[in-house]
Amino acid sequence: MPTFAPLLALGFANAGLLYGLAAASIPILIHLLNRRKRREVRWAAMRFLTAALAKNQRRIRIEQWLLLALRCLLVALVVGAMAKPFLETFGNVIPGRRTHRVIVMDASMSMAARAGGTTRFDQAKAVAAQLVKDSRRGDAISLVLMGDPPRVVVGDPSPNLDEVRKEVGELTQGQGGVDLAATFEAVERVLEASTISQKELVFLSDLQSTSWRPRNGDAGGDEGLKRAIAKIEARRPRSTVIDLGKAGAGNRAVVGLSASPPVVTPGTTVVVTALVRNFGPSPFQGVRVRLTTDGRVGPEQVVDLPVGEDVPVVFNQQFPAPGDRVVEASIDEDSLPPDDRRLLVATVREAVRVLLVDGDFKTEAFQAETDFLAQALAPGEESGDQPDPMRVEVVPESQLARRDLGAYDVVGLCNVAQFSPVEVKALEDFLEQGGGVVVFGGDQVSAENYNRLLFADGKGVLPASIGETVGDAAKKEAAFRFNPLGFRHPILAAFRNQADPVVAGLTQTQVWSYHKLTIPKDSTAQVALAFDDGDPAVIEAPRRRGKVFQVALPADIGWSNWPAHRSYPPVMHDLVMEAASGRQAERTIRVGRPFDQSFPAAAAGAPVTIIPPGGGGVAVKLKAEGGLARLHYEQTDAAGAYQVKLGPPVATELAFAANPDPAESDPAKLERAGLAERLPGWKFVLLDDGRELARSAASVGRRGELHRPLLFGVLALLMLESFAAWRFGRAGSR
Repeated sequence: MPTFAPLLALGFANAGLLYGLAAASIPILIHLLNRRKRREVRWAAMRFLTAALAKNQRRIRIEQWLLLALRCLLVALVVGAMAKPFLETFGNVIPGRRTHRVIVMDASMSMAARAGGTTRFDQAKAVAAQLVKDSRRGDAISLVLMGDPPRVVVGDPSPNLDEVRKEVGELTQGQGGVDLAATFEAVERVLEASTISQKELVFLSDLQSTSWRPRNGDAGGDEGLKRAIAKIEARRPRSTVIDLGKAGAGNRAVVGLSASPPVVTPGTTVVVTALVRNFGPSPFQGVRVRLTTDGRVGPEQVVDLPVGEDVPVVFNQQFPAPGDRVVEASIDEDSLPPDDRRLLVATVREAVRVLLVDGDFKTEAFQAETDFLAQALAPGEESGDQPDPMRVEVVPESQLARRDLGAYDVVGLCNVAQFSPVEVKALEDFLEQGGGVVVFGGDQVSAENYNRLLFADGKGVLPASIGETVGDAAKKEAAFRFNPLGFRHPILAAFRNQADPVVAGLTQTQVWSYHKLTIPKDSTAQVALAFDDGDPAVIEAPRRRGKVFQVALPADIGWSNWPAHRSYPPVMHDLVMEAASGRQAERTIRVGRPFDQSFPAAAAGAPVTIIPPGGGGVAVKLKAEGGLARLHYEQTDAAGAYQVKLGPPVATELAFAANPDPAESDPAKLERAGLAERLPGWKFVLLDDGRELARSAASVGRRGELHRPLLFGVLALLMLESFAAWRFGRAGSR
């Protein structure tokens, strides 16, 4: 639970003025000095006056004491008001002192939810503007946006309140999530840079559960968040959270969009799958899901959405020409429009360009290392209606160093004996550009060279080290079989749910020898295909922006009969397609994440224009980095499609899409106890009256002050004292 200051602890902003309470004795002194000394003179009518005075003496004394008490209390209230008392129940801020107020606004996608024609972010801006307006002269304001990453809009405490209000008015809604630890770290840096001792934090948020969740789900285990909260609390600010959310709100969203196969060529039938989810408390019937390509409306389907389930909606699509195609799945808008659409960029390639490097190059048919593989990838059955999706080029290993690998999508290394450092660097640069590398074994492979330069203790190109050669391909006395591991990997998708004879075409393949591959611990690599003794046969791993496949066998029939088998072409085809998919994956990013693209070094310095979803253009340049030219673009706060136009010497165009985090679509929100549990050690006050936030915001900076009520008391006592003096004087004259 949040921790609050002790109840009714009284403090004074100007405690030195309390010495003025001694002035409350002045009316008493005046009263004593003005007491008339009577001299007794007896005369005939004295007995009648004495009787009258005795009768009224008690009433007159009470009236005089009441007037004296009113006048003393009046002086005491004036002095007390000047001392500015306050109740510390409302935090550590002393009213009247100069305050550094840090306003932290939630700019995550969930703040775009609409109610009554206005968004939560607009409400937050109104409250923030009111807070700035009601700040006192001399107060200073800082402004931070919660996001991923957070953004410090006004860092140094600014006493120019008009300029801060202008900054608030110009803020735009983000469509990303929240990095909670980074946000608190940014707030702590702002507080640290301030020389104003009295500090106040005001958070404006809908308290969406996802936004207020540490990255690892546990604030106690997030050391960065714990340190930031501890540093903030050490500065003793008053922290207030204003809740803009609505409990029990519903939402529908497109939470996923994918295409299969991952690499698309003209005429290929692409299966586009949209995932639609209902986050609301009740089911929805008859929700329309539409597919749009490059702005042209395509097919649509109507589905029912049960509560809390992902509903897949499948479309079949073809793209007749090469180029980047922006595909969008959308539903009718609800109260949170940004997640009612989702995009992907399908790069339609004229063909997948494959370079096969032959370590045992021969001109005779099916005598070289790459003959079976080249035939499996490009069988030469191209027709005008269905062009061959792959263009295969074969070169001997001696030409590897002289090739521009950037012109290809996949490089296959077939029984290459060894590599030079220059060749390894070329492969690393190729992977950095999103290319795919497939490494086959064989009898010419130097395990020492591969392990030293390509594996490099798990930090190189290869995902596994090469050990001894298992079996004897020359004698062929014993054969190993394949274990498809449940056909989980995409390269074996063609064999799922197939008849036994078809599956046997893979599992009954004979392997007489293979390289023993060892994957290091904690590796991200996965085994796509194994042997029946448990050793890996095919390993797949991400490397930089590309993918690497390592095969324990050669690509020819030297160690197995697999290349001559019917299962070989579909597996190799899908394997190469998966290897080529690295460049496709980087075209769809999450909102707020930078877009990175690598080009050949010759493109360094080329001008680039990036057109965001809202239009306009941003000019950047490609920068040389190592042996490549790098495009790095960070302004991806808006969801939608971005166009990238590159000038000479590359002179090309491409597109990428930014989508919001699906977790931001969940409207579940935190209450007071949940927020305190998420952020242990943080002392805060929660204001949850969302209907009167603007009015409440005006009083946040004045909570706990007592000098205003005291001044009203002074005014009331003045009127009461005047009336009492008139009343008592009139009574005394009778």
